[in-house]
Amino acid sequence: MDFSGGGGGGGASLSEMYQSARRLLLSARDGVARVERLASAPTSSSYSSSSAPLVGGGAGDPAAAEEVRRVVAQIQGLCAQMDRLWRSIPAKGQRDLWKR
Repeated sequence: MDFSGGGGGGGASLSEMYQSARRLLLSARDGVARVERLASAPTSSSYSSSSAPLVGGGAGDPAAAEEVRRVVAQIQGLCAQMDRLWRSIPAKGQRDLWKR
């Protein structure tokens, strides 16, 4: 079944959007683990790295944290697109297939 949406979804099917969101979720999970490792790594500074915030400053890598933020924003966008596409499907039986 191809539930292609016209408005703003770029014609991607719900299945394609779902798979993209799953890949991005795995990427975000890896990124969060990387940021956590960087934030908990021993530093040469005099304060404890455990008191540093997880994202945005402290002992972590700002580029890694920004990448996680970017991926999360992409996931949120895909979720909104999937929800709009799901709501555009007229037959309730077909919608129920995707709403888990």
